[in-house]
Amino acid sequence: MNTTTNMEDRTYRITAAIIIVALIFGVALYGSYLPMRKAQMFIATLQGLQTTPATSLQDLESRVSIPLDYPSPIGQEEIVRNMANSVLAFVQQGADPTSTAQLIGFLNGYYAPILDSGKGMSFGQDVYLEGAINEIAFAETGDPTYLAAAKKWYTEAHALGPNRPQALYGLFDVYRAANDSSDTIAIAKQILANWPGDVRVQQAMLQYMQTQPSIATSSGK
Repeated sequence: MNTTTNMEDRTYRITAAIIIVALIFGVALYGSYLPMRKAQMFIATLQGLQTTPATSLQDLESRVSIPLDYPSPIGQEEIVRNMANSVLAFVQQGADPTSTAQLIGFLNGYYAPILDSGKGMSFGQDVYLEGAINEIAFAETGDPTYLAAAKKWYTEAHALGPNRPQALYGLFDVYRAANDSSDTIAIAKQILANWPGDVRVQQAMLQYMQTQPSIATSSGK
């Protein structure tokens, strides 16, 4: 009887030890190794783009997809955010409207799950960056769809952080681009209330008001 009990206890302890070891291995794999490997691949990709810049849209996509698609429970948000800067740099090099649309679609394929989740360590920064992506796309293509998207994401970023300068300056730019006088004036007042010494916004507002006869007339009265 005792022999049987001892064997059962031993079997239980061995099984428990195996489970514990498996859990530790799993935590090490998913919590340490995979994120580290993903980060290493990301750094290698960035270094590769610096030494050998992408020659085409397909070349850029194939290279940045390697770390983006590498499975890891941690790090995807940070990788996507940083990769966005590389994609934006490619857009600003003067890509044609078709290429720009493809690049934005490619990037948003990775950004959409992050934005749809509504959370993250730097979710406000993610929302702002999506606005910046679309603002740059509008500047490169003139497509008003991008301007509307930039306004949407900047507005959400502003709601998440009403006094964060990035969202405020982003809205200032898109309101002027959309020729939205009332919102341009309102956001400029908010910026100057926070940073009264901002000469750039002061000068931009003077120039903007000179292009708006109705505002100039009412101001003169």
